[in-house]
Amino acid sequence: MSEKKRVVILGAGSAGIGALLELKRASGSLPEMEVTLVDQHNYHFVLPLIYQVVTGSVAPGHISFPIRILLRQNGTAGRIKFRQSQIQGIDVERSIVATDSGEIAWDYLVVALGSTVNFFGMDEVEKNALRFRSLKDAINIHNRILDDYEAALQEKDEQRRHELLTFVVVGGGPTGVELAASIQDFTLEVLARDYPSLTPYVRVVLVEAQDTLLPGMKAKTGEMAIAGLRSRKVEVLLKTRINKLWPGGVQTADGQVIPTRTVIWVAGVKAAAVTESLPFDKAKDGRILVNEYLEVRKSPGVYVIGDCAYLQQPHGLGAYPATHQVAVRQGPACGKNIINSIKGKPQRPFRYWFKGQIIYIGRNTAVAELLNFVFDGFAGGLVRRMLYFEQMIVYLGLLTGFKSKISASIDWFFAYFYNRNTARIE
Repeated sequence: MSEKKRVVILGAGSAGIGALLELKRASGSLPEMEVTLVDQHNYHFVLPLIYQVVTGSVAPGHISFPIRILLRQNGTAGRIKFRQSQIQGIDVERSIVATDSGEIAWDYLVVALGSTVNFFGMDEVEKNALRFRSLKDAINIHNRILDDYEAALQEKDEQRRHELLTFVVVGGGPTGVELAASIQDFTLEVLARDYPSLTPYVRVVLVEAQDTLLPGMKAKTGEMAIAGLRSRKVEVLLKTRINKLWPGGVQTADGQVIPTRTVIWVAGVKAAAVTESLPFDKAKDGRILVNEYLEVRKSPGVYVIGDCAYLQQPHGLGAYPATHQVAVRQGPACGKNIINSIKGKPQRPFRYWFKGQIIYIGRNTAVAELLNFVFDGFAGGLVRRMLYFEQMIVYLGLLTGFKSKISASIDWFFAYFYNRNTARIE
C-alpha cells in the first residue's frame, strides 16, 4: 500500500466544508488519503441565511444539517472522518494539532477557523453587546426582541418602554445594513400585529463610524442603502462612534446617549485566538499571509482559507475580503491543490473576480451592485430572492441536506406574506 497522506481540516465553516467535499470527491482515486475534519460543533449552517432566523422567517434546523451527512460515501469507510473537538493549539514543527480530545497528526493541514468579533479592546462593549456570527447568535437576537416586547407590554413607565423597544445595530457594512433592515421589517410588519399598542415605541438605529454605509462598495451603493433604510424609518447615524455601553444604553463619542437594552455589535472581525498564536507571517489585520496556491509561505503543506487567509488579488486590487463569497470558492480550490500535491501535479493559483453583492433593504427591495451596475428597488429585491432561492437549493450540492433545503424554501415562501415565527426558540 502507498504511504498514508493525512489531511486535517480545522473548521467546518463554508471554506472548510468546501475543502472537505472536494477531497471526498477525489477519495475514490486516492486510497492513501485520509481526511479528518475537526470542529467544536457537529453541524454546519448556511451563514447568509441566519438573518432569516432573527426574523422568524426560517427555522434554525432548516438552514443547518449534521456534518456526518457529508461523510456518507461507499468505499471511504474510515478514511473521511469527523471529530467534534475544541482546538487548543497547533504545533507546526511536530505537525500536530492539539485538541481537548487528544492530538491529531497531519501531512497536510487546512486552517479554516474563520474569524471572531472584534470589540477593539472595549471590555464594556464585549460584556454587554450581542454578537451576530453564528446560528446561536441569531437565535439569541430573535429571543431578545421577543423578550423585550413582552417586558414592554407589562411596563408602565414610558421611558423604560422606549428603552426596551430601541434596537441598536453598530456597524454599517453589509451585515449591519441587512440586520437593521431585517429587524425593522420584523418589528413593524410582523410584531405590530401581535403588539399593536407598542408600535409607536419601536426604534431601530444603525450606527456607523464612517461617513457612508457599505464602505468598500461603490459610493452610489452606499447612498442608495442610506436612502432606502431611512425611507423605512431606520435611523442611520453616520460618522458616529460608540465609546461607552452599559445594560441600559450607549453613549457616542460626541456625548449622545441612546437608551436601549439591545445593542448588536457587527462593527468588525478579527482572527480567531488559535490563528493569532500561529508562527506565520501575518497582515496588519491578523490574517495569515498565503501565496497564490493558498499555502502558507515557507510552510509547504499548510493551507489557510476563508476569513483567516490574507491573499493579494491580481492587478493591484488589494487583498481578497473576508467574506462568505470568497470562502465558498477558496475551499474547493484548496482541496484541488492538495489533491494535485498528493498526485505530484502542479497546483493552481486561486483567482476569483467578484460578480457583485445584493443587500437586503426591505420586503420587496434591495440594493444591488452587479457587474459594475448599481440599482435598487423592486428589481434588486427580485434578483436577491432568485439568488437566495438558488443558494438554498444547490449550496454544497443538490442532495446535501435536501429535506432541510426544501423546508427552508417553504418557510421563506410563507414568510413573504408575514407568516413568521413570533415565539421564542428554545
